Amino acid sequence: MTTSTDTRRDPNTLSNYHQFTTIHTQVNLDIDFNKRILAGNIVLNLKPTSTCKASSPEIVLDTSYLDIQDVEVNLQSCEWVLQPRTDPFGSALRIKLDKAVEDGHSVEVNRTLTEISDIQMAPIGPRSQVATSPEALQAAKWEFQETTERYIETLENIVYPYQWTEYNLLVLPPSFPYGGMENIPWVFVTPTTVSGDRENVDVVAHELSHSYAGNLVTAATWMDFWLNEGWTTYLERRLQAALFGEAHRDLSAIIGWKALNDSVNHFGKEHEFTKMIPDLNGRDPDDAFSRVPYEKGYTFLSYLEAQVGKDKWSKYIPHYFTTFARLSITSNDFKDNLFSFFAPDSAATAVLKTVDWDEWFHAPGLPPEPDFDTLLVDVCYALASKWENVNAQGFKPAASDIEGWRANQIVVFLNSVQAFLHPLTKEQAKLMGETYGFFKSKNFEVTARYFGVGLRSRDEGVYQPTGDLLSQVGRMKFVRPLYKQLNEADRKLALDTFERNKDFYHPICRGLVEKDLMVAK
Repeated sequence: MTTSTDTRRDPNTLSNYHQFTTIHTQVNLDIDFNKRILAGNIVLNLKPTSTCKASSPEIVLDTSYLDIQDVEVNLQSCEWVLQPRTDPFGSALRIKLDKAVEDGHSVEVNRTLTEISDIQMAPIGPRSQVATSPEALQAAKWEFQETTERYIETLENIVYPYQWTEYNLLVLPPSFPYGGMENIPWVFVTPTTVSGDRENVDVVAHELSHSYAGNLVTAATWMDFWLNEGWTTYLERRLQAALFGEAHRDLSAIIGWKALNDSVNHFGKEHEFTKMIPDLNGRDPDDAFSRVPYEKGYTFLSYLEAQVGKDKWSKYIPHYFTTFARLSITSNDFKDNLFSFFAPDSAATAVLKTVDWDEWFHAPGLPPEPDFDTLLVDVCYALASKWENVNAQGFKPAASDIEGWRANQIVVFLNSVQAFLHPLTKEQAKLMGETYGFFKSKNFEVTARYFGVGLRSRDEGVYQPTGDLLSQVGRMKFVRPLYKQLNEADRKLALDTFERNKDFYHPICRGLVEKDLMVAK
């Protein structure tokens, strides 16, 4: 649906979305695993906007690699054509209407249905269930049942009551390329969250935050994607602060800052895709996917919070999600609304006028680094320093070095080690893995980063285990960095591993890894 007051045309769609508002979408799909197809029908209830031209009654929809069998309008057959594909945007489905559009028209795209089912469910809270394959159900239930309802209640106190009745989790197969996907009421999550230590349930906090940012208030274009992910990351970390203290918010933000640096370094500090609002005209939005909208967006919102004051900013949060609930908006809509809300507050307005909005919205590269609370990470940096100077200090590592640490603290430590000017020797990298148990960890956040340390140290002992991990998981957060690191250490193994597993990966993941490895399709 498009309700933004911003007149920019979304450059990443072939549809005439500006002429129709989607009132309701009904999706009926089944999966045939043997034929590897989705089959079913989609029903859209559309309402014409004020810009709809009655003299040219036509509905244009985006499609990508669909075999359209039939189209109906108001249960009647109609004229339609599926146009040739235009990369990267797909094929436009043009549907002719017999007369001027009236409210309540339906477009029905029909395909033959098939039948599948091998999923079981278990309760994890008074309004939540988890579903996955039968053999993985109990582990998933244990992982999520302690925190899910507590997260919902905490976020309700930050914004307002949850709007979607149920909040359920569907643990997908390991090829799923993302940490999660905020579908309502069944949120998709990666099986890498089920690590047996409840240390990766922050993914649940993130996807829950999408129930407000992304699902309730949606970015009108891919160029405004930071409104979805920046706000979601902000709410996720406010939730962490409310439950565990501000230091935990900054612990997560420090990890995010490292990820933002990695993304900027990957693209180049002047690259268009490092802008918070990139120009995506003629470009595939998937190519721009990185941590930039997440972390640059979060940093910007945190900066605004600091400028106007946390108490005042906290009052704006429910106003924002009330004003734009069930609407799609642009960055300028957000900016206008922010100034409108604080108009009666001369001090806050004066501060907002000093913000360099053009710099934040359109400048490439890194924003100013925040002043993080390092309470929980100082010990991580101190241990990393010992490893960096291990020979000079006569340091003797022991398992007690990381006793009582959270997984995120280990992540900060390993990130620091990966950033050493000179890598560890392969003997030192092996000693680290054996002493701290990283090599055998079931937590992918830990294992993947430790393998990164070993690959940089050219420890051949992690080469094949890295290839094995890449055969087990398709989450791009792990897959893309590990392929890049494995490629530098042993290109043949990297290419062989990819060739063996390319059909296992999601098409988006496969395409991006092909580009990372410079593999000809």
